[in-house]
Amino acid sequence: MRMPLRATTSLVALSALTLSGCAVAATPSTGTEHADGVAHVHAIVPAPDGDGFLLGAHEGIFSATATGELGPRIGGHDFDAMGLTALGGDLIASGHPGRNTPAELGVGNLGVIRSQDGGETWEPVAFTGEKDFHVLTAGPDGALYGQDAGDGAMLISTDKGVSWSPTGSTLLTFGLQVDATGRIIALTPDGPQISIDRGKTFTPLTDAPALFVIAASPDRQRLVGVDNNDTIWTVIGTGSWQDVGTVHGPAQAITITDEGDVLVVDASGLSLLPSPRQ
Repeated sequence: MRMPLRATTSLVALSALTLSGCAVAATPSTGTEHADGVAHVHAIVPAPDGDGFLLGAHEGIFSATATGELGPRIGGHDFDAMGLTALGGDLIASGHPGRNTPAELGVGNLGVIRSQDGGETWEPVAFTGEKDFHVLTAGPDGALYGQDAGDGAMLISTDKGVSWSPTGSTLLTFGLQVDATGRIIALTPDGPQISIDRGKTFTPLTDAPALFVIAASPDRQRLVGVDNNDTIWTVIGTGSWQDVGTVHGPAQAITITDEGDVLVVDASGLSLLPSPRQ
């Protein structure tokens, strides 16, 4: 049974998203109602203040509650947040400026920008106007990892994005996460790859499904992803991946809470899939 949720505010670019939640069934799935004109969402990350989530989208960053209700665009920013991750109380992002993005954040490419107030204001910290990171993620030790969209080089920063150095590997990845043990999981056209040496080398992660989106819970104990057959998979630690449901059409972005609730954006909009424990 689907339990529609109602948006509490007008959403500017995301106004066309249909909000839906799902009661738990044997195999929970997202809704069946398509939402036309949905602004693309690249990433969902926990809000730095612990209150819900933030959606990095094509036209800015939007809030979402832990129950799957969309909120307003944060700070009025219109940049394309191709890469977005949370690091402690900071947000780190990359991508491309919008029409109203201040020039000091970068022209053409944002490089790496940082917010210390939940996305209300941003400052340039590295590669301003030069690089574009389509994937960014933070490890449990505070290290940041990103892939330069220009040459595919994997880079690491240990000072909140101010300075970066190559890890030694180059690969095409469209998803990047670090689990609680520090393992880096990269989604590639050849399947998931894993690194246990801070990105110096990657080898196939043979026991994982062929995912094309991936995310970690705030405590990084859980991973969640979606494969090419629209199946949602989760894993705790180094255990076995479990089929927990399906998406409706291609998934754009996904995340999971420490308790196992899944938030996903697909063709039906933003959906909350409560953990099977409930």
